[in-house]
Amino acid sequence: MKDVDYFRLAANSTRKWRDMEMRLLEESGCHDLSYRPQTGMSSLGWVLAHQASVYDFSLNMLIKAGPPKNPELFKLYTPGTSGDWAGTSKDEIETYYNSGEKDLLNWIDSASESDLERKIEKGKAPSYFVGMTVREVITSTFTHLDYHTGHLTALRKEWEKSRE
Repeated sequence: MKDVDYFRLAANSTRKWRDMEMRLLEESGCHDLSYRPQTGMSSLGWVLAHQASVYDFSLNMLIKAGPPKNPELFKLYTPGTSGDWAGTSKDEIETYYNSGEKDLLNWIDSASESDLERKIEKGKAPSYFVGMTVREVITSTFTHLDYHTGHLTALRKEWEKSRE
């Protein structure tokens, strides 16, 4: 299996799980992006927008070593923020997520072996990523997205429990 095939498979799996959770949240009646469980977990809107910012961060800041594509949304939903929904519409969040996914997959389609083997340099990324290859960054991106889809599952279950 070629890297591009693996990454497309990972993206498809990530998308499928997220779309399923979005459908289940909708069916459960959870439409409130400000909903935040008693457990202190981040709000629904924050988790959704944070997932979009993961794509932005991975491609534009780590791989391309530049600024985020959408700096305004990015700064509202990064780690270390309150976890509150900042009022961004669901449509805007979905557009941000979809464009980030598309941009990353387009980049992967055109990437060479040397692009994928390039290492993230000190001073251009948080220390966790320094020394990682771009291939590892891409793998980490899908792991991070799936981690937060697990949060969507937990949010939905808390929502359903609170309605019993």
